[in-house]
Parts: sequence; C-alpha cells; structure tokens
Amino acid sequence: MANPLMLLIGCDCDPDRPRYGGSRYDVRHSAQKWRGISEGIERLIQALDRVERAFDLKPKIVFCVRSDSQMQEMHGTAGWMLTEYGTLWRALEGRGHEIAWHPHLWRWSDKWGCWFQENEDSDWISESLTNGFTEFGRTWGKNPFTCHMGWTFHNDTSMQTVAKLGVRLDFSASPGVFFKGGPGAAGTRFDNRIDWRGTPQQWYHPSTHDYRRPNRNDEPQLDLVEIPKFTSKSGLLKTAKHFSLLRKGKSLEPAQAVFLQITALPLLYGQVIRERLHTDEAEPFFATYFHPDELLEKKDVSAARFLYSAKHLEENIASIIRKTRMRGREIKFVIGPEALHSIGKG
Repeated sequence: MANPLMLLIGCDCDPDRPRYGGSRYDVRHSAQKWRGISEGIERLIQALDRVERAFDLKPKIVFCVRSDSQMQEMHGTAGWMLTEYGTLWRALEGRGHEIAWHPHLWRWSDKWGCWFQENEDSDWISESLTNGFTEFGRTWGKNPFTCHMGWTFHNDTSMQTVAKLGVRLDFSASPGVFFKGGPGAAGTRFDNRIDWRGTPQQWYHPSTHDYRRPNRNDEPQLDLVEIPKFTSKSGLLKTAKHFSLLRKGKSLEPAQAVFLQITALPLLYGQVIRERLHTDEAEPFFATYFHPDELLEKKDVSAARFLYSAKHLEENIASIIRKTRMRGREIKFVIGPEALHSIGKG
C-alpha cells in the first residue's frame, strides 16, 4: 500500500509533576521524584508489546530526555538524566526507539521564590539551550537528532538556536494553540507560555522571521524540519479545555485549536483520530506525545487520574492502527531519522 501514515509518538521524560505526586515549583532544590521513569516506562513497554502482538506491527517511541539548566542546578550536570538512567535509555534504543532531547527553560527567581518559564531573556535562552545540547552530546556520546521543547514552547530565539546547534527535527509545534502564560499550579509564578497561532498542520522549514510558519517570498529559512503535532478544532474538545483551565484558575484566550495527549480518554481522543484521518494538510504525519507520569497505576485522586492512563494510550494506538487499515492504508511508526527520510530530508 502506498502513502503510509507516519505515526510519530514522543514521550517527554520529565520528573513527576506535582499533580502526580512530584515536587512543587517554589522549592529550589527539592528532591524530584521519578516514578514515571522507573515505573511508568515499564508499563509503557508492556502495552507496546501487546500492541505488537495484536497487530504484527512494532511501535516506536521518541523518548525525549531532559538536559537543561534546571537539571544542572539540581543534579550537578545538565545531562544527569542520561547518566542516571543510562541503562534504560540504551535498552530502549536497542529496541528501535529514539533517545531525543527535551529541554525546559525553567529558571529560578530569587524575587518570586520559584521556578518559572523564561521566555523573554534571549541571551539566557540561547546559553541554556547551548549548554543543554552540548552536555547531551558529551554524556550520551552523540548529539540529539530530534527535539521536543518543554511546554511545547518556542520563540524565534529558541528555534534558531536549536537549528544552529544541529537539531535536524523538531516536533514542538501545536498548530493554533495559544496560552499567554501566567501563575501556574504548585507555586510557579509564570509558566505555560505557548504561541502557535498561524502554524500549519503540514511539516515545514521555519522562517527566520517567524518560527511558527514556513518562509514567505525570499525570507531565509532554517535547515531544521518542524513536524507539527496534530491539533483538533473540535468545539467539544475546545469547550472541555476551556473548563479545565477555568478549574485551574488559568487566564483564557480564544483557542483556534486544542491538543490532547495520546494518553487521554479514548472517548475524547477518538475525535482527534477521526479529524486526523480526514485532514490532508497534515500528511504524511500523525505526531503526538505524552508524559510517563500519566502512565502510573497509582496516582493522586484528581481529574488527571481519570483522563490519562497507560490503558488509554494502548487503546488509542490500537484505534489509530485499526481505523487507518480500515481505510485501506498502511501505517508506520517512525522515529526522527525515519520521519525525515520519508519526506526526502534524511
């Protein structure tokens, strides 16, 4: 079958977030918890093995590992995760998965007494990303091919920096998603700044004039390829996101689209699958991601416990495979190098 659907699934390998029992953001050197890595990934592999047996198709995941300024301050080196869990990453790479880069721009504020998302200080952003990339390569033995940014954030500085460093593929883009940022949960005074207004669903080379879109006319473009994650324009899902933000006390902005992790409740994620299979603009990719703490069996009682799970992930992957094949189309799981090769950019 020609024209296969390329399924690119990322896993943002963060410490456990506060709503999953992790540490707060108003303690500078708190002991981070890593149950998502130590327990959640094991559950993930079990789920992927069941999918492989059921469909005779081997799933692949892009494991995006932290290497950044916060890791350096808390653990002594930006690439600490690559060493601490090195045996796990090597085993996953040996199974055909990719070990990629997941830099966060968490910065400590003495004034506020908390970690916050730095999104304005261009020199700091560039230096932080450069150090994180360098330490990733030094610790892992090779530079990362693929990047997925913390919060799915980018601006012109960050996009141009990761491209200059040599990242070949980025899939941070979430077309139509916009949050202006503000006070967040668990003690931070500012996070969740995201702006992908005007971004297409189609892969592109970012313009040096605007990271959110391809070049126009004679604008220079970056060598890096951006593969946007698929976002939904469903009124139902946008309403659900609206009420979720209200519950958290977040500021609201008109949303062009909404993103759901593939670990979300199948009743909701099924709408994302239906939209993607009827959207030619996103061809040939279906990109998405999740966090390992969403896979934990025992989570604190919250909406997150109900909405996200390893069981949901397995059901959603199975649904994508079934529905794609029902349309007479082949489906392939791809990691970064394979994704670029499929569009002649490898």
